[in-house]
Amino acid sequence: MDSHIIILIAIIILIGGFGGLLNYLHNFDIEEPDYKKHSKYKYIFLGIGAAILVPAFLKMIASNLIENEEDFNKINYLIFAGFCLVAAIFSRRFINTVGEKILEAAKKAEKTSKETKKQMETTKVELSSTQERIEDVKLAVSLKNIKKDSFEKSGTDAIQSLIKLVDSYVSRTSIPDYAERLKLKAELGRKMGQIVVRHDLPKNDLLVQYPKEGMYLALAYAVELKPDEESLAILNSLSKICEQLYTKYVILVAYRTLASSGLISEEETVEIGSLIEKFRIRADRALIRNIDDTFNVLRFINPELY
Repeated sequence: MDSHIIILIAIIILIGGFGGLLNYLHNFDIEEPDYKKHSKYKYIFLGIGAAILVPAFLKMIASNLIENEEDFNKINYLIFAGFCLVAAIFSRRFINTVGEKILEAAKKAEKTSKETKKQMETTKVELSSTQERIEDVKLAVSLKNIKKDSFEKSGTDAIQSLIKLVDSYVSRTSIPDYAERLKLKAELGRKMGQIVVRHDLPKNDLLVQYPKEGMYLALAYAVELKPDEESLAILNSLSKICEQLYTKYVILVAYRTLASSGLISEEETVEIGSLIEKFRIRADRALIRNIDDTFNVLRFINPELY
């Protein structure tokens, strides 16, 4: 241990104890004098304890009084001793004040850590969604080059496969891990949407005959993969009945796909805006950002949209 640290520790102990004794003798920091047996030592130890907190106090006020040994001015030892003496004389108040500040800083740090973690999770979801969107675009391009007579399954077989996935959607995606749950929903949703698009299944009939969240997600993905003239009506219907946040997220992406494809008119943006505004109820941060992004796209079509 170097001499600088030894001197600082000696100052803390000696000046802290001396300040605690002064507090005991002159009643600086107590409501009533206490001359019971051992009370003198109690205040001496309180003074030393308060003096030990002085380095933490200096750190809190961003002071480098005792940090740089090479540039250390010996007069700083006296200044440091003065801090220790004041802290020891008013030991109870000093300990309470510094303790409250440290606890407050710890709570703030914990809050910041939670917010950072939440932001990282949101960013991870958004990056995952971006990757999914890239895959969807690739798939949409390939689907345009596929002829109907190249399908291996009949329409009936395709519907049966789709219904099987729809019926198992909730049970297969009901897992505790948030990131894994989103990944499963994306994989299943994209797979179901591909079935709808590849086999040109009737979206309106599916929506009416199979009113389940899994089907809502499948139709939203189908619109995103292959937008057409009937897609807007499908999305508007889905917006009124879907419940899960992830389904709403995909619907918003599908709305933006329609907008970029020129399939939304200025008059139609008003109804869409009214529908997606209701998505804000119980929305998480990622969904709210997606809602705002969709409104920004719609305002390119209708600048007067609220």
